[in-house]
Amino acid sequence: MEEYEQKLAICGKRNSYSKTDLDATFMRMKEDAMRNGQTKPGYNLQISTEDQFITNFDFYPDPTDTLTLIPFMELHETRYNQKPETVVADSGYGSEENYAFLDEKQITAYVKYNYFHKEQKRKYRDNAF
Repeated sequence: MEEYEQKLAICGKRNSYSKTDLDATFMRMKEDAMRNGQTKPGYNLQISTEDQFITNFDFYPDPTDTLTLIPFMELHETRYNQKPETVVADSGYGSEENYAFLDEKQITAYVKYNYFHKEQKRKYRDNAF
């Protein structure tokens, strides 16, 4: 039971962890040579830029970008003692929580909602349901 509780403590809010790197989380990688959806231990790197210069970066154990936007914006505000004026991000960051956060902080957001690309397909548009 102690071993099980220890492993749960290591996992924290994540669904998994690597035995060789306890901070890494198992994620689906874009480079999947076998094309079988195999997961590998890794990190989710976030980078922000302005005029092609890197302004902020951090690593997250969350495999989805949705969960990283708010802590990443807070990190930027902590580092520079000011919030960004505008955020441009792909649909991976689109969530109600993220939109509410950006609205509350009065940050202009150009972030697609996560079903944007799906709604553009004929199969989705032609489906009455």
